[in-house]
Amino acid sequence: MKTCNNFTKVCRTPFPPEDQTECVQSCEHNHGRTEARALIVFKATATGTDFPFVEQAARLTRCFDSPKKPAEKIETEYLLTSLPKSKLCALQMLQADRRYWGIETGLHLRLDVSAGEDRSRVRNRSSALNLAMMRRAVISVAVHWIRKCSNPRKATTSGFFDFMAANQRKKAFSLVTARHSSSLSPS
Repeated sequence: MKTCNNFTKVCRTPFPPEDQTECVQSCEHNHGRTEARALIVFKATATGTDFPFVEQAARLTRCFDSPKKPAEKIETEYLLTSLPKSKLCALQMLQADRRYWGIETGLHLRLDVSAGEDRSRVRNRSSALNLAMMRRAVISVAVHWIRKCSNPRKATTSGFFDFMAANQRKKAFSLVTARHSSSLSPS
């Protein structure tokens, strides 16, 4: 685990400002690759960062290493928070950043791939908001359908869209008007 050893060196190097308060690192194996992260926390002020209410800042460095694709670079990201150290320690900040990517690869990936949100060229603010709400509602219904689907090969967002398209009018009308729609029952 070469990657984790390199992170120990990163975590011990001086980082401006010199008043670092905490340093944590994690090394885990996910999806066939090693993921290493190091977070160095330091005190920050609103005047020093030009962001109101800032209490802490951190430098997060990470890299991914796998047998097929060895680590080539270390990514660096800076984080700001209005929470003081007593409410958010370095480990909690690292975990919060990790959970963020769960959201990004969950809902946002579905919105981008299945609902075509990134390809949308709607620029009118209220129309874009309405479309975004409709996309999220559809994805929410799709996730509900996927969880109840007995056929694992069809338990996908595409499978949901195919299922709903099979009898469009009846299922769509039932979905909008019924309190407990039978249209959500996968077959």
